[in-house]
Amino acid sequence: SSGINAEYGAKKGNEYMGDVFVIFKVVTNVQDFDNALRYGLRTSGVWHRYSEFDLLYQYLLHTYPSHIIPPLPEKKLSTSLWTKMTVDKFDGEYLEHRKIGLEKFLHRIASHPTLHDDNIFKAFLMKGEDWKEVADSTEFRAKNEGFLKGVAASYQLKHCDPRFSELRTYADELESRINAVLKVTQNVAAKQRLAYNSYKDLAKTFSDWSAIEKSLCIPLQKIGHHLDNLEGAGNVLLLEEDVKFCENMREFANYAYSLKDFIRKYELLQYKIEVLESTIEAKKAGLFLLGKPEAGEDVVTVEGGKNNLSKMFKPTPQQKEARRSKLHQELSEAEEALGPAQSDLEQFVTEADLEIKRWKKDKFASLKDTLRMYAKLQLQHSQQGAQCWEAVRAAVAVKPSTI
Repeated sequence: SSGINAEYGAKKGNEYMGDVFVIFKVVTNVQDFDNALRYGLRTSGVWHRYSEFDLLYQYLLHTYPSHIIPPLPEKKLSTSLWTKMTVDKFDGEYLEHRKIGLEKFLHRIASHPTLHDDNIFKAFLMKGEDWKEVADSTEFRAKNEGFLKGVAASYQLKHCDPRFSELRTYADELESRINAVLKVTQNVAAKQRLAYNSYKDLAKTFSDWSAIEKSLCIPLQKIGHHLDNLEGAGNVLLLEEDVKFCENMREFANYAYSLKDFIRKYELLQYKIEVLESTIEAKKAGLFLLGKPEAGEDVVTVEGGKNNLSKMFKPTPQQKEARRSKLHQELSEAEEALGPAQSDLEQFVTEADLEIKRWKKDKFASLKDTLRMYAKLQLQHSQQGAQCWEAVRAAVAVKPSTI
């Protein structure tokens, strides 16, 4: 997977019934012979809509329940580093953010020890128009669909592995803390941009001043030139900061949603066991009560005249036997389903524990590199400012010309 690189382009296309949409070009270059044999190509270029990236995410989510699936970039961006984003989905700045996020998504999958070798993922890199049909043919949505239909939108587990409850708390905190960092860095960058734009205005004032000064004409022009350069170089650094720092931070804020999807799969497995255990307990209690002499009495209300007359009828032996047989059958089915459900949970927890450790290791390395990059960019801001003012000092240190 390390031999695969993805590049993106975006263009407008006309869909059926005249709908206008954006599609992204994924160019895959396999850089070594072994990977070329594995993927069956050296270079490929295919077009995909955002919805197909989302379909790939959903496929991986259902197919690899014990893995943390890399997050997609959010469907809508509200702000960039220092400007309000347009709502136009064809805006160049918006598309650039989207392309960077999608590239990170594919690179994360390509570097994952398990996901990178998935056939549907490899087909995504090689197939264009018919890829959706290839993914749908796996019927991945049908997995656990029957059970999920019976699960309420919100439910409370009786027992939860502390590793997963702690991870859920961490996911909530991670999203909150990173968004707080992004908000403040956006404010800092906005002030830096304002300062750089002010330097451009300052450069003009020095250039205008030079027109009336014979002895300081050249030094003043040089000061204006250096301040112009500082404004341009500073804004380049701010754009680089948006790509190398803010986009990486946004990715990890989005990982909160991937972690919650991952935790929900554990919760559903645990919930299934608890439902089966409750069912077994209820059926056993029903059989116990059915064995009592007074068990199973039904109340039939007969309306007549002004009074309601109630009579107690005991079930016949045949009715009691039919009910007992049904309870035994339901108890047997629940007990039979409990074993595999417990095995599924044990396997999930074992695999998930390794996946959590892998993710934490990768996260530590990625965040460390990102923070190091942010520190480097801030140093470059300072260095460019220092170089500019050193040049200004050198410009005014020259011997003045004759007035």
